[in-house]
Amino acid sequence: MKDYKISGSIVVYNKPDDAYQTVKSVLENTEENFSLYIIDNASPEKVSAMLKQHFAANYIDLGENVGFGRGHNQVLDVIDSKYHFIINPDILINQDTINNLCDFMDSHPDVSIACPKVLHPDGSIQYIAKRKPSLMALVGRRIPLPFLKGFENRYLAKEMDQDTDFEVDFCTGCFTVIRTDVFKEIAGFDPDYFLYFEDADITMRAKQKGKAWYVPSANVVHLWHRETATSGKRFMTQVKSMFIYFKKWGFKLF
Repeated sequence: MKDYKISGSIVVYNKPDDAYQTVKSVLENTEENFSLYIIDNASPEKVSAMLKQHFAANYIDLGENVGFGRGHNQVLDVIDSKYHFIINPDILINQDTINNLCDFMDSHPDVSIACPKVLHPDGSIQYIAKRKPSLMALVGRRIPLPFLKGFENRYLAKEMDQDTDFEVDFCTGCFTVIRTDVFKEIAGFDPDYFLYFEDADITMRAKQKGKAWYVPSANVVHLWHRETATSGKRFMTQVKSMFIYFKKWGFKLF
């Protein structure tokens, strides 16, 4: 057991089965010094009410859907940990995930934010250790044309050895660890983003306090649904967030 406190937050909005698996996985693979906060974004399916029947955790029930980042920000004034984990409600961890990331942060005081290797349920890699977003890369992710593939591959750092740690521009929001003092100092996520690109933005701001790193000695499974590919509304939300990001951090074509 670590001799310091660790915390984590999960923002839930529907999909109770995924949320149940995630919370069960996290609580079974963490120790007493870990405090889990579950924030319910006024989910119509009353996810937190279901979870409360099964798990002892800290619950925050919101009266409206405030979005991903603002949901996670609800813990800013209550956590007193050394490291804080931002966890999607469709993530499964193992007994080494939290410890390995904490060990890495302990031995790399110049790193302010880090992400693990992320796997699909079949064990294949999700490329989440990314470079700064560019318009052509994001178009390539939406429109699978051969001439766009190179832009997407560069964005996803596919040429890098995914079994070796390296510095990144963009830590995925599906599972990220950040130093709690940095999380508080930068006031958490930018509330201008409802969903998408808030993770790219917080990485950029955390990098003003230290480095961002990919740490494959820790891994998680992401039950990824890729909803922007099937939902027009989600896709338009992503486009809106993309322009917020480009306005703030500068437009990048390639």
